[in-house]
Amino acid sequence: MADNAQKVEELSESGRTYSPHEAVLEASRCLMCDEAPCLDGCPAGVDVRRFVRKIRFGNFRGAARLIREANLLVGICGRVCPQEILCMENCTRGSLDTPIDIAGLQRFAGDVELGTLAPLPEPAEGRKEKVAILGAGPAGLAAAAELRKLGFGVEVLERADSMGGVLTQGIPPFRLDRGFVESELDYIGRLGAEVHLGRDEKDVGALLKGGFDAVVIGVGLYRPYTIGLPGEDLEGVYVAADLLAVVGQGERPDLGERVVVIGGGNVAIDAAMTALYLGAERVDMCSLESYEELPAFRSEVEIAQGEGIEFHTRTKPVRIVGADGRVSGYEGVGIRWKTPGLLVPSNAEDIPGTEFRLSATAVVEAIGQGVRDRYEGVDADERGLIRVDPETMATSMPGVFAAGDVVSGGATAVQAFAEGKRAAAGVAAYLNEAGARGAASTKGGGR
Repeated sequence: MADNAQKVEELSESGRTYSPHEAVLEASRCLMCDEAPCLDGCPAGVDVRRFVRKIRFGNFRGAARLIREANLLVGICGRVCPQEILCMENCTRGSLDTPIDIAGLQRFAGDVELGTLAPLPEPAEGRKEKVAILGAGPAGLAAAAELRKLGFGVEVLERADSMGGVLTQGIPPFRLDRGFVESELDYIGRLGAEVHLGRDEKDVGALLKGGFDAVVIGVGLYRPYTIGLPGEDLEGVYVAADLLAVVGQGERPDLGERVVVIGGGNVAIDAAMTALYLGAERVDMCSLESYEELPAFRSEVEIAQGEGIEFHTRTKPVRIVGADGRVSGYEGVGIRWKTPGLLVPSNAEDIPGTEFRLSATAVVEAIGQGVRDRYEGVDADERGLIRVDPETMATSMPGVFAAGDVVSGGATAVQAFAEGKRAAAGVAAYLNEAGARGAASTKGGGR
């Protein structure tokens, strides 16, 4: 389909925004509840009622500034945050007709600032401590911004050659325009954080001994899982993370006309939509889960269905078929759960007689990702996810904190951002306590 790329862009979140008149009309629908339930739904702590009110009365830049106080990635989160299951789900207006389009209003506010230099907060003064941030994704950037506001020296160490993490390496450019992302990420640099790209640091103990007073691990999940299917070594088999990363860098791999995506989550949806964007005529998604059980956000599933993506639910992959060393088909079988509600592969039971085959020129595995690195001295679970104190995000190693996907196992960008803010608060409390102990020790030694 020659115009697939244009159609996908038209369906994407980044293509939708309000005019000023439309934004005011939508904001005017807000009931301005005294105890606004939408406030409880935002992990980043955005004061939804106040920013909607500012839009209602035409103070668009004030709305953007208010959001940025709690969430520096104003426009980005307005495009990729699943507000329908967070703040919008709690909206009182939804009991009357439809919830206020908080996502759309936040996109509008972010677009007001697009291309301008957003005002910077005045960092506190007098702090000499330095903090290393591992990872320049949502969690790491949030921690860096909060710590700079508090006056700490901050160095961000990112193994990739660009900032953004999942924002630039995992979310397709038709959903999140790269120029827009760069404009928002520039805010971090203007706050005074030093960013070092191509720095792959794993030894947090060495960082603490080498001049840093604290470390925040905010890396994402970069080890894609594969199923181990017969035929995985054929040309034309991809893992979703790698495919999305190269497309994010501007490449356009040729997937051919018929693409099969294995998985039922948001990354699988992104991979399926990316296949259309790259010119596939037909895309099939095959998942263990039923339609009602799909882990992908319902809004994303509906967009994919509207574009003609075929869903084959409650099915299990059997093999990838090849001809002359290249993918030519995909075989699967219908399944039922041996134990209802336990949605894991080991609980799937084949249903005899439901075997099927799909023609395919490419197969994309989108079944999740795991932790790439372990950090010596930092306690982690069997999957490699770092164990933290949920209040402070402190790890088992004094002075080391962690946030984002390396803790949660993969959640939303806004949750990672919220955890990064919490880690920054934990770092500040830790360094304040360390400073108080040091002052007390110095004072006592002089008696």
